[in-house]
Amino acid sequence: MWMLTLSFWLALATSWLVRQARSHTCERLKRSLTYTQEEAPRDLSGVLPVVVARVNQVLEGVVNVEVGYHGDDLQGKVGEHLVKCEVTRLASVLPDDMKEQAFVDDIGRQVVSQCFEVPFTILDTNECTLPLHHPLRHQCRAPAICINTNGSYDCVCPRMADKDAAEPTTATENSANPRSSSKYPPAGATVDEQFWVDLQAQERGPWEVAYNSSSRSTCVSMASTHGCCPVRANTKDAMLCRSGFHCPISPCASHKDNDCADTAKCVRKHNPNIPKNYECQCPQGFMGNGHKCRPGIDLKPEPKVRFDGVTPTEETIKHNFYCDCTIPVVDACSGFPPCTGKHEICVITASNVPQCGCKPGYVMHDIYGCVDESPPLMKLRNDPNGDHTLRLKQGDFYKEEAVDIEDDNAEEYLRSLKIAYSIPMPYGCLTKVGEFHVNYTIATPWTSPSFVRLTRRVVIEDIDECSIDATKFQTQCPSLIPKCDKESGAKCVNKIGSYTCQCPDFTSGDGFLPGLSFDAPGAVVPIGFNGGTGCRDTSKPVIELVGPNPKAFRIAQCGGLSGVMNMKQDDHDADLRAAQQKYYGDDIKTMIRLTAGAELCATHEFSRPNASDCVKAFDETYKGRVDLSKSVAVGDPVQKSMLQWRVPYNVVDEAGNKADTVWRDVIVQEVDFADIEVKALADERKKAVNRKTVSTVADCPKCPACDCKDKKAYDVSMCNSICEARQENTCPQPTVASNEKLSNAVMVVIWLESFLPASVVAAVVAMSALYAAYLVLNAFWRLYFSAPRYTPVYNAAEREEGLRNHITVYSPQLQQQNDARSSTEPTSNGGLRYGPSGFAQMNSTPQGPPTASASIYGPTNPQLFAPTPRSWATSSPSGFQSTPSSQNGFAEQQRPPIDIYERSRNTIITPSKRGEGTRQRSPYRS
Repeated sequence: MWMLTLSFWLALATSWLVRQARSHTCERLKRSLTYTQEEAPRDLSGVLPVVVARVNQVLEGVVNVEVGYHGDDLQGKVGEHLVKCEVTRLASVLPDDMKEQAFVDDIGRQVVSQCFEVPFTILDTNECTLPLHHPLRHQCRAPAICINTNGSYDCVCPRMADKDAAEPTTATENSANPRSSSKYPPAGATVDEQFWVDLQAQERGPWEVAYNSSSRSTCVSMASTHGCCPVRANTKDAMLCRSGFHCPISPCASHKDNDCADTAKCVRKHNPNIPKNYECQCPQGFMGNGHKCRPGIDLKPEPKVRFDGVTPTEETIKHNFYCDCTIPVVDACSGFPPCTGKHEICVITASNVPQCGCKPGYVMHDIYGCVDESPPLMKLRNDPNGDHTLRLKQGDFYKEEAVDIEDDNAEEYLRSLKIAYSIPMPYGCLTKVGEFHVNYTIATPWTSPSFVRLTRRVVIEDIDECSIDATKFQTQCPSLIPKCDKESGAKCVNKIGSYTCQCPDFTSGDGFLPGLSFDAPGAVVPIGFNGGTGCRDTSKPVIELVGPNPKAFRIAQCGGLSGVMNMKQDDHDADLRAAQQKYYGDDIKTMIRLTAGAELCATHEFSRPNASDCVKAFDETYKGRVDLSKSVAVGDPVQKSMLQWRVPYNVVDEAGNKADTVWRDVIVQEVDFADIEVKALADERKKAVNRKTVSTVADCPKCPACDCKDKKAYDVSMCNSICEARQENTCPQPTVASNEKLSNAVMVVIWLESFLPASVVAAVVAMSALYAAYLVLNAFWRLYFSAPRYTPVYNAAEREEGLRNHITVYSPQLQQQNDARSSTEPTSNGGLRYGPSGFAQMNSTPQGPPTASASIYGPTNPQLFAPTPRSWATSSPSGFQSTPSSQNGFAEQQRPPIDIYERSRNTIITPSKRGEGTRQRSPYRS
């Protein structure tokens, strides 16, 4: 038992020690961040984002990072460095054994604090080869030479030859002179410690080491800064030390380093630390100090000697023997009293008499005395072409460069320089194209004219605002950034001195950002700006109807029952027709709503269209054509006449542009069954005549072969026409009438409705129909009742056959049977055949003996034309059934009694699955 207890406490102590070790040790990140000295972070603000980015890259759940950093740990220190940071992470992303150290932070999260070390590797940068103005470029001052070291650099004084030379010597390998035995490494090379050992062993003169005064150089009297200045050259003290290291420059190495005249000889003194470490010596027979004459400062060199020709005069001694080296002349004024006027000296007249006069370069003025006779010379600064023209561009800033004034004979009188601008100088950048002038004037009242003037021409040239760098100009000159409404497709077009914004096709507006203004003082209004209206889409959508227009719905015309003898009363016809017609508009509206308008373009060939198939709508935009077909709104039908409606189509694009309303005409055709019956009889009679004609006429001769693509065979009745066509090398095709083509009668009705009121047209049509019915019934009456007994029987059979070939009844219950049955297979349904759409068609072969009249009521279909609760499409048709003839020659018709005036509440016109646009039901409504 005690062993278990001891093991428990040991495990607990071990876990506590591990947690304590983890809390006091820092984990080192694997990959080091490598920088050169010039790229390395320079302070805490540079280290912090780098460390945080590295921590976030390799760790997850970081919520806080605290970096401990000494400001100079990285910058300039070559090698590897570790930056410690305290990272606070969510406890949920850490292992379970570390979650015990979790604590709750300020916002209630479970977090754990960990220590990490981020490694940095700093590579050496050769400060000696960095370009000018680089912050890490070496600070060696000429003639000192920069020598790169690992992580730093030092400055070395060059070696000088015994003669006057400032260039370092290139010694030979076997030279025994230590002063010339050092070779300097090539530019970009890094030296080792042996180089400094050899340098220290060299013997150098005072001209080959730094100045011996701390006021003139650091590391006094030393050949280099190595061992003198701090090793890390990028610290402030190190840069001050190296930049203050000055090596002597031989004054006689170049004429630029001394002011000896051309006729004098420069001689270097032994000690370079004295103020004047060289002297200018005139050759034998010349007099002067040997220095170049300074224009406007030194007098014209006129050294004079007394009458002895050797002793310089007091004036010559006073002026330090004059500048340059000149052959002295004998001065007759030697000993003459000094002249008191400004710029007056003793002059010798033509008679060799000394007197006071203006010194050379001055003339006597009545007011000012001896004055400079030549006006000052001005020269424009920043005039590279010398044409006194400064060329700038829009967005540049004008900086006043002023002028340089050159006056060989400067004097003490007060002069003023005035700068005048031809236009008020703009504040900030230049935005307007054009030019202005700057006049520089120096007043010289003692000259004629009394001033000297120089003019600078400043030209401001146009820039292409449409192609500028917006990021650069945002701070430099934001007013030049184009303000075009690019989101609406506006295009920036450059103009001379400005720009304009052009809207794309199918839009309008000024093209500038909406709400933009240029009311600020000095603001330049771009060309075409009109208040900032942007680019608005102004293109109206276009609607194109697809499918039949007008759309026709066919329905049986209400008129009660009418027999062959047309024995009926017409009192109820008008009421039935009016009762039926008042529901047409509601039925059309219901079909449009239920099918979203798809019914209006349904045809036999395309029986199940989508709503978007009935109309095409598009909008032309600058981005291309946009299809709006699915957004077209189909409105409610508007009645134009009793049997005609108009259905509106509208659409609106995203910009709110409304298309012109497009209308589809909808027509309801009321079909009279008697008309169908008469037409069927006429067709059958025509076929019978053709059959008789064919049987009595010899066969047509064999025609040449006709290669027709569809390979159709033609009837015998078309033989003559085919032969004639083949003689003309053509292949006639049978004409198939379109189901959607309107009859001539309907077109006549539509034409009449455009001139007469709907009620008048209805009356005319009704009277015409009654009259036509009368003529037809009268003809039938004479045909069947005025002829011999056998004639009505023959005509009745012919009539029965015609009706069977022209009557079609729809039966959706038979649709499924159609797939397994051939359309030409005889059926047992009273001579009916079923087509591909589920319609029952009358067989052309009579199933029984001919009867006196067509039987419209059979034993299985007693209500073919009677009102039903639904429509024809829901009945169970079985065709026409022939019944045995009675003694009077008429077929007996068996049917159950029914009230022909029973009304139904179902709709008259409903969408058809076949696409013919109609479905009929009884017109009798309650």
